[in-house]
Amino acid sequence: MDSNLDIKQMYRLPWTKNDNPNGWVEVTTFCQLKCPGCYRGLAEKDPKREHGNFEKIISEIDAFIESRNIQTLSIAGGEPLLYPKIKEIIEYAHSNGIKTKVFTNGILLNEEKLRELKKVGVTEFVVHIDKYQIRPDIGKLEDVNQLRQKICDTFRVVGGVNLGFIIPVSGSDYSDLSDSIKICKENSDVVNLLVISPYKDILTNKEKTFVENNLQNPNIKNLSNYISNKFKSKPCAFLGKLHNKNQPSWIFSVPVFYGDKIIGYLDSYLYKKFQERYRYKKGKYYITIKGNKIDPFSLFKLIYNKNASKILYNYLIEKNNNPSSKLTYQVVLIIDGPNRIDGKWSLCDGCPDAIYHDGNLVPSCLLERVKTGEDIFI
Repeated sequence: MDSNLDIKQMYRLPWTKNDNPNGWVEVTTFCQLKCPGCYRGLAEKDPKREHGNFEKIISEIDAFIESRNIQTLSIAGGEPLLYPKIKEIIEYAHSNGIKTKVFTNGILLNEEKLRELKKVGVTEFVVHIDKYQIRPDIGKLEDVNQLRQKICDTFRVVGGVNLGFIIPVSGSDYSDLSDSIKICKENSDVVNLLVISPYKDILTNKEKTFVENNLQNPNIKNLSNYISNKFKSKPCAFLGKLHNKNQPSWIFSVPVFYGDKIIGYLDSYLYKKFQERYRYKKGKYYITIKGNKIDPFSLFKLIYNKNASKILYNYLIEKNNNPSSKLTYQVVLIIDGPNRIDGKWSLCDGCPDAIYHDGNLVPSCLLERVKTGEDIFI
């Protein structure tokens, strides 16, 4: 299935600086790993390690709620599970009606920790595991997949918390991505999200590792086509870029599963309808929904849509053969970060991953450049 990335056939998400479903905080720069391409420079020599001030983080959450109309708080680092007050951060966001998405390397994410954070209202974990990491819990590529499967099994046992994976990809190497897709398909009952992050060299004056010297930014059209073929799904929604509105930065695909079998996908019309319905009910757009089950009866109202009718038709056939499975979806998201055009950074529309720095909203991926004095603001 060739996606061709025709943005005229995709829903352009209307997210802006002041009306954006996502807020981003980084609670610590402590981490057990040194991942190639780390935006925070934690793979560099002698990086600064510190925990964020709790009161300051709380004030940033308040600012996101007041000025950005967020639906979800993304909690990152470093490794956020190393932060001493991670429970209190999640609990505070939850008490304010905000969903929480924790980006983690998964080293500390066992059943006990998952149950502990579920009690205070965590919504989702996005786990970064890849073959370029030097981890204490894996060795060979096969062990990477075993670890991903172990995490899926843990989330299945605990239940009630979303699971996603984030995978960096290079222009020359999709092998790890292929294995990740296989895991996501086989565990479609618990995996809500797959984030694909093309490698980009963002930091200034950095010493490249041997691995990084062999990495390159992939062709986004080719990567999108690869995803379309793997998931039998065309892209349905996107964000553009500041200085090139026709160049997508965030590309959403939403395959629909019955059991582990793909039986259709959301097109731009359906995705827009679901966003607009949430907006009408909640007064904000969404980026995170708890759970990944689809009520098949909700599609009957949209049966005049070709993709909705196809999903329903296939669902009824599959349910007759296997009545115990569920109708679910996965969000597959390619994030092509900012690039430089005529000396200016072409940022993502609305910059969903904006972070506060010295009272200003700046792109989290370019924070280290901002610290060196570059004027990059949302």
